[in-house]
Amino acid sequence: MKVLLVAFGNPDNVLSLSRHLSEKVDLSVLFLVSGEHFRQGVMDADLSDIETGLTTDAAQINKSAGNEISEYINGRFNLWFLKTISRKFIHKRGGAANYRVIRDAITELQKYKFDVIHFNGTSGFLLYFLNKMKCEKRFWTLHDYKSHSGEENTFGNILNRIYTKYNIRYIQHYEYLKEEFIKYFKVSREKVFTVYSGVFDIYRAFEPKKMDLPDKYILFFGRISRYKGLNLLIKSFNSVKKEINDLNLVIAGAGNPELEPYDMDRIKIINRYINPNELVNLIAGSICVVTPYSDSTHSGVIMTSYGFNKPVISSRVSGISEVIIDNETGFLFEPGSAEGLSEKIRTICYNPEIAKKMSMNIGKLQEEGKLNWDLISDKMLKIYSS
Repeated sequence: MKVLLVAFGNPDNVLSLSRHLSEKVDLSVLFLVSGEHFRQGVMDADLSDIETGLTTDAAQINKSAGNEISEYINGRFNLWFLKTISRKFIHKRGGAANYRVIRDAITELQKYKFDVIHFNGTSGFLLYFLNKMKCEKRFWTLHDYKSHSGEENTFGNILNRIYTKYNIRYIQHYEYLKEEFIKYFKVSREKVFTVYSGVFDIYRAFEPKKMDLPDKYILFFGRISRYKGLNLLIKSFNSVKKEINDLNLVIAGAGNPELEPYDMDRIKIINRYINPNELVNLIAGSICVVTPYSDSTHSGVIMTSYGFNKPVISSRVSGISEVIIDNETGFLFEPGSAEGLSEKIRTICYNPEIAKKMSMNIGKLQEEGKLNWDLISDKMLKIYSS
């Protein structure tokens, strides 16, 4: 079976899935990119030597993507780039030119006669693909079925509703999200499938880069936004640090923290893009990772942390309770409860044997549970073949 996976971002998820899925199908992965760099998650690709349009040359792609990603893929699947004039769907300087670039690329892609096209993520450019690229079986993984708090995007939401009018099938990462997707877009239940994401094991291809970090810390990492609950985390940490004198909090990620005027003693903020080598070091050295979100859809932070068997303390939102098994692979607390979060931080810091047992349980979840990549790719193959 020949499968084309068209990715509008989400390289951590896409590349980890692709490595394992490629054991079951003949896979090609196409990333839409623009500008001089594609910098997101695990990928910091230099695009300066990549021409506008479709690039399929393996040597050129490997040079752009970097050694770690090239070695992780190791020829298991095709990695291609489609470079557009602008990353915007409609742009006063590049809108029509973008259309021509994608149209020409689709003409080339049609020659491969793919059996399945799987879109991952969302973009205005998806409209071009849905209209121009013909294939009997088309699937779409939408990570955020609606905008997060503070990131409202009316135009994007309208486009996503338009896409659900096409003859495609949908994949969601939690049972909770499947049900929400069906209700939100009013689509037929038989068109929506739940397929859990495995851990983002691509990060294991990166050597840790030493950083100036405290000896004992809990970690928050990822894109910083209002819904991520940083103020709640700092409030909870300030309560706990009065009792645990050597505990620190590290916050790492790009974005506007919008922090309230808290006591910032023993809080280290690294407010920028964190490259994969740095992130590996941050996760490995932490006691646990904390995701105190006020709302959420799928969490790549959890899947990245699990890649290093690191327990996660999370608010009980969305379908997160489907992948964080409370008291076994991490802790769950009620959204917005600073006291609840403080209690979980105390528990894991005072009881290192709990963190050790949780790490073992996370490993088992990957080896034989719902996060096993072999089981996940088998399910993907079954859905593709249905």
